[in-house]
Amino acid sequence: MNDLLTFVILGLSVGAVYALTAQGLVLIYRGSGVVNFAQGAYSMIGAYLFYRVAPDLGLSQAAAWPLALGVPAVLGGATHLLLMKHLRRASALVRLVATLGVFALLVGIGYQLWGRGQDLVVSPLPHSVHHLFGTDAGISEDRFWIIGIAGVLTLGLVALFRWTSFGRTTEAVAENPVAAAALGKSPDLVATVNWMIGAVLAALAGVLVAPILFLSVEALALIVLRSLAAALVGRFYSFWRTLAAALVIGLVETLLGRYIVDEGPLAPLVSDNRLLFGTFTAQSVSHSAAFLMIVVVLFVAGRNLPVRGELLDRLPVLGTGRISVPGLIAAVAVTAVVIMTVPPAWAASVQVSLAAAIICLSLVVVTGLTGQISLAQMGLAGTGAWIAGKLIQTQSWPFLPALIAAVAITMVVGVVIAVPALRTRGVNLALLTFGLSVVLSQLILQNPALTGGMAGIDIGTLNLFGWAIDGFDHPRRLAFVTLALLVAVSVAVANVRRGWTGLRLIALRSNERAAAALGLDSATIKVYAFALGAALAALGGVLLAFRQRNLVLTEFSPFSSVQLVVYTVIGGIGFVIGAIGGGTFAPGGIGGQIIHSFGLGTNALEIVSGAMLLIIILANPSGMAFEQVRFAALVRDRFRPAEGRPAAAVPARPAAEAKADSPHRERPAGERVLDVSELSVRFGRVKAVDDVRLHVGHGEVLALIGPNGAGKTTVIDALTGFVRPERGARIRLGDAAMEDWAAARRARAGLVRSFQTLELFEDLTVLENLLVTAGSPAPLRYVTDLVRPRMPRLTAAGEAAVQEFGLADDLARLPDELPHGRRRLLAIARAVAADPAVLLLDEPAAGLSEEETAELARLIRRLAGNLGIAVLVVEHDMSFVRTCADRVAVLNFGRLIADGEPEEILRDPAVVAAYLGTDAQAERERA
Repeated sequence: MNDLLTFVILGLSVGAVYALTAQGLVLIYRGSGVVNFAQGAYSMIGAYLFYRVAPDLGLSQAAAWPLALGVPAVLGGATHLLLMKHLRRASALVRLVATLGVFALLVGIGYQLWGRGQDLVVSPLPHSVHHLFGTDAGISEDRFWIIGIAGVLTLGLVALFRWTSFGRTTEAVAENPVAAAALGKSPDLVATVNWMIGAVLAALAGVLVAPILFLSVEALALIVLRSLAAALVGRFYSFWRTLAAALVIGLVETLLGRYIVDEGPLAPLVSDNRLLFGTFTAQSVSHSAAFLMIVVVLFVAGRNLPVRGELLDRLPVLGTGRISVPGLIAAVAVTAVVIMTVPPAWAASVQVSLAAAIICLSLVVVTGLTGQISLAQMGLAGTGAWIAGKLIQTQSWPFLPALIAAVAITMVVGVVIAVPALRTRGVNLALLTFGLSVVLSQLILQNPALTGGMAGIDIGTLNLFGWAIDGFDHPRRLAFVTLALLVAVSVAVANVRRGWTGLRLIALRSNERAAAALGLDSATIKVYAFALGAALAALGGVLLAFRQRNLVLTEFSPFSSVQLVVYTVIGGIGFVIGAIGGGTFAPGGIGGQIIHSFGLGTNALEIVSGAMLLIIILANPSGMAFEQVRFAALVRDRFRPAEGRPAAAVPARPAAEAKADSPHRERPAGERVLDVSELSVRFGRVKAVDDVRLHVGHGEVLALIGPNGAGKTTVIDALTGFVRPERGARIRLGDAAMEDWAAARRARAGLVRSFQTLELFEDLTVLENLLVTAGSPAPLRYVTDLVRPRMPRLTAAGEAAVQEFGLADDLARLPDELPHGRRRLLAIARAVAADPAVLLLDEPAAGLSEEETAELARLIRRLAGNLGIAVLVVEHDMSFVRTCADRVAVLNFGRLIADGEPEEILRDPAVVAAYLGTDAQAERERA
């Protein structure tokens, strides 16, 4: 028991250090809305300034503190003023990558100045040893000081935000920066101060933890990983919960590291060589604990779909996927000539860049095309390399079967990673995948029992069909093999972009809620993207690692996953060619070889890539590939007529073909298509919808009206599966009971909606918006599109929508090129193209002129009359309601107070009092 208490104190002190960095993360997030991955770099800078620079300058310890805390404070303020301030309206991906760029830049500078070694340093706090519990293991006094400092600073932060004007101002700016600015509060000043305080806390943590971890650039920079886990548990808001989570993480790590030994209660599970199950060390298990916590917390707290009002990010620009065959042939020819003519060392660096480009291509699929931010790709690449290496070493498999098996098994790992990703997105998904990357690294890639330690995995001499391709003796041959595989997978990804699969990936990237509302299964799409990305990562990882005869997998670290994102964003994460540009920055690649030729070390490449990323993020977040494509388009347009966009009309198709390609099953017949009863929705203590009963028949238009806040949109959300109603609700479409169905399944069955905020697929053209739901959903199409991409054609309902809404001349345009009225028509037309049995429209006339509103009302009547669609429309415009509605239902405070003919309802005194008011009543009487 005494031994346990000792290690509890030691664990709490480690967690207290994590808490300091985590509180800085919370502070920065509350002040600016940014999750700062560079926080660990501030810790590293502060520690080295205190322990290395200050003594070299002859400063006393008292003078070292202002230096160690002041410089990171300046760096934190500069990060906001010079970078993040200009990215306020950028996507979460761009802001996240910007902090990764700062991280990479500062770590590269750290390596350049202080090297990669580890030094023992003495804590500036009192550090005499005390044996409090009568055990041989003593506790240094500084551990108690660290716990106390963390507690006091947490209390101070809570007091700062609760009882000071600065805290209240920060809360106001976070709630509404525009309103705060109108009141004379500067959002930039508030954010800058929070960034500076957050950096000071990180630097303090670095100074205090260095005596525990060693003075090491990488070790200190990566303490941000545990701190991110703690801040995540605190939801980047609660200082107390963040402190508690950090203490638990430190405690669990320390106790696991102490008690996973070959004695005591775990002895039956532990082998004689002190390895858990003969494989996993105590260190690997304990260091994985925090990141397993990330997975559990995110999965439990996550949602299958984004909530209403969640920020819809506009991600970097996408390429078209069109392949220029002459350009491809020329690029391959030039690369082949380079490989043949340059010295062997340069040929080896070309091979490294080509292999890294394949791994970057996995990010193009997962993040570029699908919008899922992944920081696990290098971990997956290393896993693929490890699997192939072990098959060759232990089973004597030839290279090609081992490569195929590694790709297939890593795809399964990618699917496993995708499962928790189904309930997370954005920055939370980045944290989750980062955590899984750390787990892969700790349990496998840095585990000497599995990797052979410094000796590595002996794979001998590689042969492909009897042709020696060993990277040591034949770097040019391996480079040619890598080039051929890069061309093949690049064409495959370009094919995906141009086909049916690409439509679905990009629709999910653009707007997951809208994709689900049209029947797209986000789970299938995400699993596919992660599986394909894992396969590409494994392929590139094998080719990257197998350039050596003994595989040493240290290059596949979590930090390498961060760098991979940096490289790919520099190249252009939305373009296939961007992956090739990103590969040139990989360590050991062409970029490093060029820098080395100028007499600079490998650390310089990290500095250059970090600096380039920050420049590109500010100038053009879409990367270098976007500029290349734009320049090529300008040259093409100068010397030949513009090719224009895709055809502006879609030829009709035979009725049998349109029916076979319909995305939905046969519609249930019957007088009453949609029947709803006992529909109630509660948000906490507020009952937003209370026992609502509705029915909408074939070809009937039901208008749902009521004052603001009456629960109208919540009714649509509940009917379409975006909000879970209370138990007992009945939602019937024909004979189908839908109350337990997911949103996408309801849409596929015919219950389709539009959104008040439109939520169009901004990365797709008007035609592509309409095509998203067209085509057979056969799973085989996900595979065939890799080789033979096919774009679906509009269904009969889609062709009718084009004609009814007059979109024929706009099919080749992007949604943001349309005026507001046309965008609203497109949103409804897209829902109609999904061939609905019931169409639910949420304020479709909002923002339209009187003429546009009247025309829309006539269109809705034609949809109901000509196509037999049942329509439930939420609208405030009474003239619109009179024109198009067969019946009107009225909500007030979540309860249905009237349902009947429009004129009857508009004369109802209860309706007039609750919604229409005296002005409307007078207007009615004049009419």
